[in-house]
Amino acid sequence: MTGSFRTILLVLLLGCAERPAHDRPSLLCSQPVAPLPSAADPVSPPETPASAEPSPTAPLPIPEEMAGVPGGQFYVGQDNIGEMDERPRHLVTVKPFLLDRTEVTHEAYYRCVEANVCRPHSSASTAANHFGDDRKFRTPTRPISGVSHEDARTYCAWVDKRLPTEVEWERAARGNDERLYPWGNEEPTRDLAVFGGTITQPVGSTPRGAGPYGHLDLAGNVWEWVEDHYDPYAYRRSSADVGVPGSCDEILATQDELRKTGQQGFTGSNPIPTECEFVLRGGAFNYGAKGLRSSNRVHHPGRFRLVMSGFRCARDWPTGPTESTE
Repeated sequence: MTGSFRTILLVLLLGCAERPAHDRPSLLCSQPVAPLPSAADPVSPPETPASAEPSPTAPLPIPEEMAGVPGGQFYVGQDNIGEMDERPRHLVTVKPFLLDRTEVTHEAYYRCVEANVCRPHSSASTAANHFGDDRKFRTPTRPISGVSHEDARTYCAWVDKRLPTEVEWERAARGNDERLYPWGNEEPTRDLAVFGGTITQPVGSTPRGAGPYGHLDLAGNVWEWVEDHYDPYAYRRSSADVGVPGSCDEILATQDELRKTGQQGFTGSNPIPTECEFVLRGGAFNYGAKGLRSSNRVHHPGRFRLVMSGFRCARDWPTGPTESTE
């Protein structure tokens, strides 16, 4: 503080002391004067505001091996083609989710086996279906197969994911335009999907057959386990608009009714189940073109470990976009 400023302040204070209380200026003389800091007094730094918490709606990074599928309403099923268990065509609402771009590979699955979390695949189905040496199916980039529904769930949980639901799978394959196949309505050819053969191919071998959101092999290569139990009446139940099948007891009652009324073909080419089975989607390397339709529903007991059955994983996407069928 300069000497002149200190002198002026001292004069003002003395003036206040000499004047009667009723005659003192209110601003300078009626308030106590705080001591002035000296150059040696410490100066407190300004308070730093707490760092802002990340917004709960901020977009989350999408893992490289996954692609996003928007939420919204879309049509599931078919009314004029396909099997009876694909009817009726109806609107379903789904939330946004992430889905693996390709089927899980042999190499990726065996990292889980080596970690003593997943069990090895079964080769029994390869010989039983006369596909020759199982080792030709086991190159690193071919899809894992010969795994059960529980094997698939175990792997997905190990990588912090889950199996997709049946309606999520169909959403990823059909988008908003009710296409017959992931790539559109063009009939399947060998450059669009792996089918009509005796061996799987490395995942992503037919990029022209990509689905509406960039996923590969949604048609052909291997059938894909999804989370849901197979319910022949899934599309007729009150919960159909949110894609939830009936309970296992309801499913068993439905299957008994179908048998008693002689509706053997209702559940497609597979016999009417006698237990609660699980859904597989997408067709496989040994199937014809009909099996590749994106609304086609196949079912097997969850314990089956078939050479033509694999899977891919999903994950919730709470910050994903929404788009609906117009």
